[in-house]
Amino acid sequence: MAYEDIVTIDLKQPIDINLQPRSIIRYKGSFQKLLSERKYKVNVAVDPAWFHKNVPCRGACPVGTNARAYVRAIADGDYQKAYLVARENNPLVSVCGKVCNAPCESACTRGKLDEPVAIRALKEFAVEKNRLRTREVYKWLSQRKGKVTLPEKVKAPRIAIVGAGPAGLSAAHDLTLMGYKVKLFEASSQPGGMLINAIPPFRLAREVVQQDVENILSLGIELEVNASCGKDFSIEELKEKYDATLLATGLQKSQDIDIPGIELRGVYQGLDFLRQAVPTEKISLGTKVVVVGGGNLAVEVARAVRRTGSRDVKVSIVCYEAARGTRPGTPEQEMQADDTEIAEALQEGVIFHPGLGPRRILGEVGKVEGLELAPVIGLNYDKEGRYKPIFGQNSSTFIEADTVFLAMGQEPDLSFMNGVSDLATGTKRLEAGAKFVASKEGIFVCGDLAGTGHIVEAVASGQKAALAIHDYLGGKGSLGLGELRPVVPVHHHEKGDTFTKKLTISRMLPPVTPVSERLKSMEPMEGCYSEKVARRQGDRCLDCTVSPVIGPYHPCNACGDCLDACPTECLSLRFMNKKDLSSADGGVEEVEGEGPWVGLIIDEELCVHCGACAEACWADAIHMVRFKEME
Repeated sequence: MAYEDIVTIDLKQPIDINLQPRSIIRYKGSFQKLLSERKYKVNVAVDPAWFHKNVPCRGACPVGTNARAYVRAIADGDYQKAYLVARENNPLVSVCGKVCNAPCESACTRGKLDEPVAIRALKEFAVEKNRLRTREVYKWLSQRKGKVTLPEKVKAPRIAIVGAGPAGLSAAHDLTLMGYKVKLFEASSQPGGMLINAIPPFRLAREVVQQDVENILSLGIELEVNASCGKDFSIEELKEKYDATLLATGLQKSQDIDIPGIELRGVYQGLDFLRQAVPTEKISLGTKVVVVGGGNLAVEVARAVRRTGSRDVKVSIVCYEAARGTRPGTPEQEMQADDTEIAEALQEGVIFHPGLGPRRILGEVGKVEGLELAPVIGLNYDKEGRYKPIFGQNSSTFIEADTVFLAMGQEPDLSFMNGVSDLATGTKRLEAGAKFVASKEGIFVCGDLAGTGHIVEAVASGQKAALAIHDYLGGKGSLGLGELRPVVPVHHHEKGDTFTKKLTISRMLPPVTPVSERLKSMEPMEGCYSEKVARRQGDRCLDCTVSPVIGPYHPCNACGDCLDACPTECLSLRFMNKKDLSSADGGVEEVEGEGPWVGLIIDEELCVHCGACAEACWADAIHMVRFKEME
């Protein structure tokens, strides 16, 4: 509690109260007069850091999506508004509705009570309900974006982007909205990058990727496919023809492991299998398949094998890392695959062997027969970021295998650099620098080349790179899509009367195809909410823009009812004397008597903005204020 936040109200004068979070309000005069004349207004100075701290879902999103706003819009039945809010600063909104790792959910305030709001699934619902055409969406965006001035020193600036994955597409989208002429170069036959090369269709339908890609390209972005940097053209050629070049080639290679036996027939790279470079109709998987790796790539390879192999195929995952939750002090040494991925793989019959690593792959007549495994007692990494496990010396086991897929992670294929070696670092990532500028003038990097790990992070990386290019060329202003607009406080008289009802709604995920059916094909397994379920799930949001403020209606009577009602025990009553109420800068000038007085204090770290305290307060000493963002 900061005692300089204590304010004394003199009811003889109209009131202009500057409230700061966690304030104590004391009164002098007639409370009835205050209630009857209503000569007060509440002014709260809200800076972005304070707002994001109190609305954590938005601050946790790498692209700054206003998750609270679209979740509340769905709860209110305004599905079109929900889509526009979700789409505003995320050109891959359809993709993220399906496969986003949803850091917003990890930060969700509702998770302090039970489980977070299903924000990712509600985004998917908003996308499903969108009825606007692409040109209508871009018309709306043009009205929302900030003022952008192209560089004066460069006439008709042109930008080359190498790689049409999520980072490259996002950068192209933002640069085009700013007014730049952009050309995308893609090495494969279609755009999308790892969205189509590393994520299997049962998780992300190709039509969903195509929808977002077509919407982005409709801005007039030029796309050249089957154009490989380092083979069909060079970085130096791009540097001569374009005003800036952005490298967004992603991680195209699987990481190798240096163990005996990887040359045997039946040993494949898991990434090649997912991108169908190893077609199952041309190889025999056999009945025993082992996948080596502990990330999403390994789990998705195993799940894909369960769908493409025979029904009696036994699929096992062997990973150096320990099982999730077993090493709380060193979570980086646990499996990195998402909890949902692991749970669904277990449902589908995948067998996990965590904490074991292959010493060697065994075989006869040049064909794999199994792996020798040893317990891993520690993990180190070499200078290129590859695993260097520390094996236990006293035991080993053997696991049979007809096919082995290596899925230890991914790394960039630096052949595209074609001798431009000063862009590379020892970890095979390109040096991005503070503003995504590589070491050669006019060349920028983003996405996985700059160290991102998830799709939404790649989108954010592409957007930051676009702004860095704009600044580098001398442009002014920014799109500003998704940025926090000025916030004003308004009285929220509903208090917390719906809080009890909200608590009765449990978290529910979209329906999924039963295991027996989804193993028959690679078709998408997740459905979408019905309107009734979506609105109920949206109504689980506690709406963190509404916060409790102590005063200025009635004084606190120290009854303690609010303390009993508070689900997180964020309220406390504290005794204070005259000395406590006098801060270094003068504090409260007029305090009658010697006290002690009782002060009601709110701990914002624990507060979930539910309004239960305001609902319980019979003296109206606590009321709710909505911090409304200006449109």
